[in-house]
Amino acid sequence: MRSPLHDARRLLVVLPSWVGDAVMATPCLQALRSDLPDARIHLMGRPGLQAVLDGLPVFDEFHVHDMRGWLGPFTGARRFRAMRLDAVLLLPNSPRSALFALATGAPLRLGWGRDGRSWLLSHALPAPRDGRPRSAVDSYADLAAWALQRPVGDRIVALACSPGQAEAGQRLLEGLPRPVVLLNPGANRTDKRWPADRFAALARELVASTRGSVAVTGGPAEAELVRAVVSHAGDGCVNLIDRGVSLGSLKGAIAAADLLVTNDTGPRHLAAGLGTRCVSLFGPTDPRWTVLQEPAGPRREIQLLAEPFLPEGVVADRVARFCGMDRIAVADALHACRALLEQR
Repeated sequence: MRSPLHDARRLLVVLPSWVGDAVMATPCLQALRSDLPDARIHLMGRPGLQAVLDGLPVFDEFHVHDMRGWLGPFTGARRFRAMRLDAVLLLPNSPRSALFALATGAPLRLGWGRDGRSWLLSHALPAPRDGRPRSAVDSYADLAAWALQRPVGDRIVALACSPGQAEAGQRLLEGLPRPVVLLNPGANRTDKRWPADRFAALARELVASTRGSVAVTGGPAEAELVRAVVSHAGDGCVNLIDRGVSLGSLKGAIAAADLLVTNDTGPRHLAAGLGTRCVSLFGPTDPRWTVLQEPAGPRREIQLLAEPFLPEGVVADRVARFCGMDRIAVADALHACRALLEQR
């Protein structure tokens, strides 16, 4: 069967909303760029996502657009209609994104056929109905494989820092003795956060045992949380929010750091894409939703699960009361950190 995108010269890819999901879309974007070298590939996403993908040669132009609100799918659609798009590939699964694709006027509108939106698409891929956890990496790569009509074998997420991001990341870590360990105590949900006092205790142990330094990062809404960790950690621990961290400079800092310790949230995916070793802490979210393949070589990620003995058929999200983040011990996190730091 011929690829629906075979003759597409102007392709718009609608990105998912979250930083981590945008990272998990990179194998899909790499496949599109590889098979459509002469097409102009446009990306559309929420503010901030361009910084995540800057440095990768997988797109020609990025368009910031937010579809939230009743009129969100149609607001600004005139701008996209003027682009005379040949095709829109939808990575989000929402009916809202399918309405947006229709509003662009593109004759080809491709995406997963779910949530009653298939009639809005010109090409809808039937969605799995087994309810089992499945990595978003595979979801996006399978969509690309179907749209391109060929297997997508390389499913390792990959990012790159722009020169400005790399320089900004180095400035954030300037003057910090090695090894530098980054801590990310925040998450979009409070039940996904390892307790702040555990992060502070881990920071103290790391500084004492490695003679290095710890830097704590977070978004603007997490400033109080970051201050709490830094104030209880003591000497050798710095606050990256006070140093002016942004998403772009955070990419540079993660790339330059020796290790990241993080909850299940965006920085974990940034570390995977940049090749930085990472200790990931999972509670009421099942790690199978976000499986990240590692390239050949030394292990780069250790996952610590609040409940590591759930039967295979049980999804952590559905038994959250048994998967509290406080079940993860500081000693286990410290052991994982040491194991990865010893590989340097």
